[in-house]
Amino acid sequence: MAAAMKAAGRKPQILFVDDEKRVLNSMRIMFRREYELHLASSGREALDVIRQHEIDVIVADHRMPGMSGVEVLTQVRSLSPRTVRILLTGYADLDAVEGSINDGEVFRFLTKPCPPDQLRDTISLAVEVAQKTSPAESGQATNDKPSPKTAPARPPVSSERLAQGLGIVVFTVDEETLHVVQQAVRGRLPVYSASNIVKVVKILTEHRPGVLITDVSDDKATIQEMTARLKEHLPELVTIAVSPHRDVLDMVWLINHGQIFRFLRKPLSPGRCAVSLQAALKHHRMLLRNPELVRRHQVDTSGDSGLMGGMMARIKNVRRLWASA
Repeated sequence: MAAAMKAAGRKPQILFVDDEKRVLNSMRIMFRREYELHLASSGREALDVIRQHEIDVIVADHRMPGMSGVEVLTQVRSLSPRTVRILLTGYADLDAVEGSINDGEVFRFLTKPCPPDQLRDTISLAVEVAQKTSPAESGQATNDKPSPKTAPARPPVSSERLAQGLGIVVFTVDEETLHVVQQAVRGRLPVYSASNIVKVVKILTEHRPGVLITDVSDDKATIQEMTARLKEHLPELVTIAVSPHRDVLDMVWLINHGQIFRFLRKPLSPGRCAVSLQAALKHHRMLLRNPELVRRHQVDTSGDSGLMGGMMARIKNVRRLWASA
């Protein structure tokens, strides 16, 4: 993609944000021949660059004075939705990881020191994703709160209409989690309960819900693999992970391999759950309307194997059925 853009007379534009000059110098040396680089040593400087240039990819360090990397990427999400966001940090910072999911909606979370090959490959993929997203498509940012400049709200949609082609599957053995989701929905959408992966796949195949709430409290390895495989085969499926614990490595894995949309800590509150579900359903509909945006949720995963691979084969028609709903 970068080579094709060069042939067209435009290099991809990359913005690196870090308060350490030596890091910025390293980025300049590493990427100056391939990309048009913009370097910023603070969050405010980075936002000025975003306002003045059509940036394809931003790579921001998290630990910076004045404005953190998550805060920068959250504002970039509103100012330039098309820009693909990557967070780079050298600290095991739980707030940074959770914020990168819920506020920044990052494409990848990378840790320092990041191997050069991994950084190059991640940026190359991010550039390809950005260049295949048109401004019109990317302008439909997914925000939990409406912008004050948006058009007047439409009349409420009937429950009957909302239920067509939509719904929520809750993968948990925790009855309280299921109950809170039902409270949040208040009967406006179907909520399907699944206590194992076989039931999740069965519900997806038969009912085509657009949102998956998955409890990652137990059997993390199996749930992580399921999340990655589902996102690989059904990128329009929007996943919300819930857990009473925050583990840096687990959350980073879920970002990079599962592209989870939100991370909510248990015990859940109906109010916060409702806000996240509203945003997730809106995001699912946006992905169905704009297939090019699906690439922004490309996951880092390996091929299917064993039972999981066999079950994934059963959901191959769900995307087609979503589109025809």
